[in-house]
Amino acid sequence: MGLWTRRRGRKLASAENVLLALTLIGEVIMAQAASFYFTKAPKSQDALHGRSAMLRCEVNDPQGVSYAWIQNGEPVTNSERRFLDGGNLKFTAIDRTLDSGNFQCIASKNSTGEEERTAETSFNIKWLESGAVSLKSPESVAEIQSSSQVILRCNIDGHPRPTNRWFKDGTQITEKNYKINNKERSLTLPNASPDDNGLYFCCAKNAAGQVCSSDNFTLNIIGLCVSLDSK
Repeated sequence: MGLWTRRRGRKLASAENVLLALTLIGEVIMAQAASFYFTKAPKSQDALHGRSAMLRCEVNDPQGVSYAWIQNGEPVTNSERRFLDGGNLKFTAIDRTLDSGNFQCIASKNSTGEEERTAETSFNIKWLESGAVSLKSPESVAEIQSSSQVILRCNIDGHPRPTNRWFKDGTQITEKNYKINNKERSLTLPNASPDDNGLYFCCAKNAAGQVCSSDNFTLNIIGLCVSLDSK
């Protein structure tokens, strides 16, 4: 390596060091210029539909600071269900539809107009909603015949996906004489007969709680005739 090359290398290294020093000085100046910063910022969290929750937002020097919240880019307005408490956003009852998406806190210094924003955050809302037991196959009750296959569906839904249990006349069903598909939330009677007559209902459970079907089915097969009444 020649003398000129070594000198050129030292000059480049020196220039890089000067640039790094200027960058660090600039960051220090900017940090000193900021009159406030967040001491508590909202974090993504689990929440239960219908239960209370809070997103926190506080700065080190709250004097003369105004707070506002946005949800999916739109301002959040105070209501009985959710409202500002200082800089925090309180929820008396989380709604899985109205409270979905991203939230962000904005703090503004009234005297200077200086503004700081937190990172976006969101709720992982857990919920469970009851539903009816419905006939999935065949398409209508009139098509059910003795010895035919009958499939019932449990229409309870939720997040996270609930686990289901089936009952006949109050007794939990096992897969001994039936086929249970948890993914499809279905119960299959391979060869429906008068022995299968009874009241069928389902129950489901997840982190939000447990519910049973809101509308149950009664299967009544008489010889070659069948009726399936909702009760």
